[in-house]
Amino acid sequence: MKKAEIQEHGFITYPRRFIAYRWFKPLLAGLLFGAFYMPMSLLVLVLGAAASGSRDAAMKLIKGLGQAYDGFDVYSAGGVIATVGSVAAMIPALFLASKIVKDRPFSSYGSSMGGFRLGVFLKSLLPALAAVVPMIVLMVIDGRTGENRFSAAGFILVTLIGPLQCIAEEYLFRGFLMQTLGGWFRIPWLAILLQVIPFALGHPYSIAGVLAVSILALALGITTHYTKGIEAGSALHVVNNMLAFYGSGLGFGKIASETTWKDFSLTAAAAVIFIVLVVILDRKFHWYDRIRKDDVTPFNEKTVRRMEARKKI
Repeated sequence: MKKAEIQEHGFITYPRRFIAYRWFKPLLAGLLFGAFYMPMSLLVLVLGAAASGSRDAAMKLIKGLGQAYDGFDVYSAGGVIATVGSVAAMIPALFLASKIVKDRPFSSYGSSMGGFRLGVFLKSLLPALAAVVPMIVLMVIDGRTGENRFSAAGFILVTLIGPLQCIAEEYLFRGFLMQTLGGWFRIPWLAILLQVIPFALGHPYSIAGVLAVSILALALGITTHYTKGIEAGSALHVVNNMLAFYGSGLGFGKIASETTWKDFSLTAAAAVIFIVLVVILDRKFHWYDRIRKDDVTPFNEKTVRRMEARKKI
């Protein structure tokens, strides 16, 4: 793809390419998202409690949800459904909101190249894995600090639902939120910086943990901007979270609200390594230039037809 064509497909200001775009429509989409997400997440929590197997287990699960990460359960079937599944529910909630507002297609939240590119996501798992190698090495060196916490069903469910939770957060924060800010201000770097704040505040860690999450959010925003989609950032997010889930579940440390400056340093190093690898791979192999399809032309044509039909009524 030529440089001019790549620039034309910029991700952060992408919403403005759709003729139905109006500055207030993302606000409406956000309200609808909240209206859909609250009952969806509540339903998932109920399902998680029901899957716990007993009343005592369900009460323990519910009590743990109020303890931030100190009560985080990604080891049992009920715990995975309640904690991880409730976040994954953001995807259908955002999908329904976009279908009602009709300011742009849902696929535009995934990339400015025609929707979520699964091939790009899968390839990006390689640099993501390479970026977290220092974390894996130190985890092995430190050794096991506890026993296996996973139930068989919990391990299977966290493997299936865990990646969806990470991708859901990318759709919301790097897709919906960052594009909303980009549509308003038309300054990509301002949108990248501002999206860090709500993402960091949504993770109840200690100071070192909040700063680590902020660094991660900044890296995800930069990566999304550079690759013109959430796929590469989703890959890093998935690898980072699944490492935490598997590591804590198998007894290599635990997920907790209190984090260390070593955790911050490892996260910052992984973020830098990942960005460098993404840039190198893109320049050498052009991984992120592939256009999946044209979203803008058919959507705009459909919008024009709909507006003309209304005029005839």
